[in-house]
This record gives sequence, C-alpha cells and structure tokens, in this order.
Amino acid sequence: MNEKPKILIVEDDIDLVESTRKILEMKGYEICVALDPDIAWERLKKFSPDLIILDVMFGPREESLGFEFARKIKHDKQTAGIPIIMLSAINAKEKYFNFSPATDGDFLPVDCFLDKPLDPDELYSKIQELIKLKSSN
Repeated sequence: MNEKPKILIVEDDIDLVESTRKILEMKGYEICVALDPDIAWERLKKFSPDLIILDVMFGPREESLGFEFARKIKHDKQTAGIPIIMLSAINAKEKYFNFSPATDGDFLPVDCFLDKPLDPDELYSKIQELIKLKSSN
C-alpha cells in the first residue's frame, strides 16, 4: 500500500487553510496544518512532510516570519530537501516587489512563489511537479 504524500500547510488564514486542505485531501494528500512558524517547526519534525506550503505574513502585526522560517528549513540538514511553496499577496499589493526564487534565491530560499489569491489548479500543478522532483532525487 502506497503512503499518501504529506503536505504541511503553514498559514494563519483559516479560510484559506480549510479550502486548500479540502482540495488537497480530495487529490489524495495527507495534510497537517500549523497556524504559525513556531508550531510548524514542531509539526515538521513529527509529520515529515514531502512538501511545505508557507505563507509570508503572520499575526496581527503582519510580521514576515515566513522568510525566516524558510531559511531555517533550508539550513537544517534534516529538512533542507523539503520543497517549499511560498504564498503571499505582496506581489499583488506592491507591484515593485515581484518576489521570485529565481531572482531572490538567497533571501527567498523556496522552490516556488505563488500569489494570493491562489489558483487551485496552479497550486496542484506545482505540488505535483515539486513532489515528483523530490522523489526522483
């Protein structure tokens, strides 16, 4: 029996979490959720995800904790190989940012950057692509 691929969603928007969870569970993924990066680090170690979906901004003060969490993941030998899809509305709000792993690799150590609002088909396509790449390494 094949294990379901596991995805850790690190996001504090409950509506986005629940809609994404439902879509991905219907596609056959096992989902674990953390509403902030501190909780996510604990769950990451126990859940051993195949992929992480990570928001940038957290909390009422909209702190950009997602960047630091992505760097923490990529600098830890046990978690460095886990693909990260980062989510944010920043590119839509502030056109001059235009974050991309291709141009911001040191600052943005993620495998993919998707803009909110999410396109479920684009998210699913990126998840499939990154998990397939990870499993072929």
